[in-house]
Amino acid sequence: MSAITVTPRTVRHIEIATGRPYDQFRAEYEAAVPAFDRLEAIGVVTSGAGWAGIEALSDNTAVHGLVSFFTFDPSPVMRLNGSTRRGVTYLSGNIVEAEKGFRLDPACFLYLPLRVVISEAPDGTAVLGLDAPADLFDVFPGAEMTDVAAAFTRTLATLLRHLRLAVPAEISSSDEDA
Repeated sequence: MSAITVTPRTVRHIEIATGRPYDQFRAEYEAAVPAFDRLEAIGVVTSGAGWAGIEALSDNTAVHGLVSFFTFDPSPVMRLNGSTRRGVTYLSGNIVEAEKGFRLDPACFLYLPLRVVISEAPDGTAVLGLDAPADLFDVFPGAEMTDVAAAFTRTLATLLRHLRLAVPAEISSSDEDA
């Protein structure tokens, strides 16, 4: 017989109005959080460089702490049915930092990489949306997983400052703990 565990919790969703045109902010985000090069990572794995090679790759590509493992832009399809605003979702993370959570419980990859959305407001400006990592990881017990969430929260705070955005209290409070 299988066991079922249900863990309710609150997840705070954060939206930050950028005040910048959608295309401009999307380009800024993608410059700060570059696309993950899967083939380069495969090359590192097959080269025998080991974990040190992965760390070096991460240091070279995740210059602001994150890379985008996947980008999903449904806007062109949605436009076919009359939707005029745009939105793009990124799975953004850091494999070196994520490994710390994976080692504790591989199920944490339900929330890693983090989901980040850039949506277009009615006035054409971009809105950045994400869920607070501490809330996502709250389902996993133990201080070590809390530390993983705090590390991703600090990375988000650093990224937001780089993008010249306000850092909400839900992110800055964990950032100050560092």
